[in-house]
Amino acid sequence: MFEVAMKKTHHWILLTLLTLVVASCRKDVEEVRPYPVTVEELKLFLQQVPDPATKTTIELNNLSEDKVITTPAGIRVYLTDVDQLFIATGASTPTAASTCDELNIEITVAFSRGDIMARGIPTIDNDGKLLETRGMISIRAFCGATELNLLPGRTIKIQFPSANPQEDMFTHEAVFANNEFQAWRNTGQQVFKADWSDGNGNTVLGYEMLISSLGWSNCARQVIGSGTPFCTSLMPGFTGLNTQSYLVFDGIQSVVPLKFDDTSHSFCFPSIPPGYPVRVVSVAKLGTDFWYGKSTTETGTNTVLPVHPEKEPAGDILSFLRGL
Repeated sequence: MFEVAMKKTHHWILLTLLTLVVASCRKDVEEVRPYPVTVEELKLFLQQVPDPATKTTIELNNLSEDKVITTPAGIRVYLTDVDQLFIATGASTPTAASTCDELNIEITVAFSRGDIMARGIPTIDNDGKLLETRGMISIRAFCGATELNLLPGRTIKIQFPSANPQEDMFTHEAVFANNEFQAWRNTGQQVFKADWSDGNGNTVLGYEMLISSLGWSNCARQVIGSGTPFCTSLMPGFTGLNTQSYLVFDGIQSVVPLKFDDTSHSFCFPSIPPGYPVRVVSVAKLGTDFWYGKSTTETGTNTVLPVHPEKEPAGDILSFLRGL
């Protein structure tokens, strides 16, 4: 009797092992495995969103006099006392523009919500507060291959068009660490409403902003109001390693990054003022496929807003983001 029981047990073990082997070979049994890290690929993908016209490079070789640069978008950049304006990193004397045979001024703008997402410069200040932007502009200067900074104590005036300029705007400088954007820092320099002629007899309305350092500058003001946490939940598999999620405001020019939390498996921001119509926008790359998700709500009405991304052609996703 004992031998019969042992034989039955032996047969049962063999049958179980055989079943597991066969199941592992079946094509309809999915193997659960984590997706590879694609967040850097996703950042490169998003860089295709801005129109090439948002970046202008102007050659001013051997510039020896004051100059006003005007871009096709109507941005005006005032360069004055040009031999005492720039300095190279680590240098002890100014880089005189008149002696620079290859002086290039690079001007980039981010006025749309999609551009803000693509450039990775969301509207958050260094106190973690929400900002409303009226225009972000990057000014960079190069003498040949050497990038220049502003000489300490010098400023550059920038004017840019705006259909409905507002009061209480201030210049904010972008803060970076290890080439990653951290926040916007309020310089305390007020931005003023201004108007000027376009040269054809038309008056242009806009802003006048002073910057004391090169790189990204932001005409912005803090959104007033106490906030509450805002989170969005995505399906399993969408994490901070392969997904970028943003809270995009409809009534004001503001974009907030939502950071992935491993514990709650959701994308969150700690403090959002209530009462604003918003949409959550999520872009992901899983394997070789791109996914896009969106959902609308009003801040203060949801603790966790579910979003269900769907696989979309890459070109369609870029079009969605350009239309934000």
